[in-house]
Amino acid sequence: MKKIISILLSCGIIAIAISCVKKEFDEPPVNSIPEGLRKSIKQIREMYQGQAIALTDEMSVYGTITMDDQNGNIYKTAYLQDTSGAISLHFLSSGGVYKGDSVRVYLKGLTLTTYGGAIQLDSVNADRHVIKQATLINRNPELVTIDQIQANITSLESKLIKLENVEFDEGELGQTWADAVNKVSKDRYLKDCNNKEIIVRSSGYANFAAETIPGGKGILIAIVSVYNGTPQLVIREPGELSLDSTRCDGSSPNILILLNKNFEDNSLTSGGWKSKTVTGTISWSVDEYNSSKFAKASSYNSGDASSETWLISPAIDLSSAPSPVLVFESACNYSGPDVELYISTSYDGTSTPNISDWTKLTAVLSTGSWVWQGSGNIDLSSYTVNNVYIGFRYTGTTTVAKTWEIDNIKIKAEN
Repeated sequence: MKKIISILLSCGIIAIAISCVKKEFDEPPVNSIPEGLRKSIKQIREMYQGQAIALTDEMSVYGTITMDDQNGNIYKTAYLQDTSGAISLHFLSSGGVYKGDSVRVYLKGLTLTTYGGAIQLDSVNADRHVIKQATLINRNPELVTIDQIQANITSLESKLIKLENVEFDEGELGQTWADAVNKVSKDRYLKDCNNKEIIVRSSGYANFAAETIPGGKGILIAIVSVYNGTPQLVIREPGELSLDSTRCDGSSPNILILLNKNFEDNSLTSGGWKSKTVTGTISWSVDEYNSSKFAKASSYNSGDASSETWLISPAIDLSSAPSPVLVFESACNYSGPDVELYISTSYDGTSTPNISDWTKLTAVLSTGSWVWQGSGNIDLSSYTVNNVYIGFRYTGTTTVAKTWEIDNIKIKAEN
């Protein structure tokens, strides 16, 4: 009997204990962030007067996240836009907000400053400063031109924009967005059909860094940025681009660039190029005028000395190139022989060129007065083999010697 009573008492105690347990768990406390005075992005940008400002008042700004850092093209950064303008947000750590988030940003504790000349809100903590209002909100990009970006960089800075009828410069074709192997950011040049240019900047850490940039003309959607006074664009993802139409000059969007030398790296020999002197002491070198670099050969300042020097390309494989053409630009001044263009399939790549077989090619050359002249398309379809060399032969005499400049040497073909 005592055992039964004991068991009943135990069960009663257990029942009472169970009945005292709450069946609903407490929700975590909500971090209440005051709104304070509501500001537009335009009003915030106008607060910046050339020096960093620590924001100490109760203020908030509302907007939509137009770009986040999830694909690695930007780091610990997002772009916020409302109807009045846009601004960059720099976070203490990556993540926390995503493209399409409608948010309120609490401004107290942030710093209004610049990076590379672009205005930003610095030291943003996603948990303490950002309150999400909604997700998957689509903001349409503003249709602009490259000219408008260049002329209105202050009002367009950090905005989501769309460009139409644009293409990457021929010199960029075949290049990747950035250097994914060495994690190095790269500038690629985008232009319209009036040859107005703007930089597209991509990070070596972007998950698309190793992809090849598209070769056609069309639409590009991006964020406008600025670095040290130079406007530039940052794309959100390559899938938003539609650059697959015929290019401005009517060429195929699948154009291949098999040789590209523009000397902007200030090196004559990068990429396997070489200068070979046959007679005299002068050789080709890199020169610069109005921030543009080019190859130059001249014995004009050497007392019109007798000279022969060659600028020779690396070996080029044209064996799979359909209808390849060579183009370049030239400028010259003074009196003397014209520069000559040659091609060889027997040159060994190292010897003095005058011991090999070279065929002279016809090109349109500058007529003088330092006026740059395009060569026109020089047909190389008779040389679709491997190990093809291009050579520019400069000569001068003891009585006359021109100065010749060569730039933007390309061999291109349609894929």
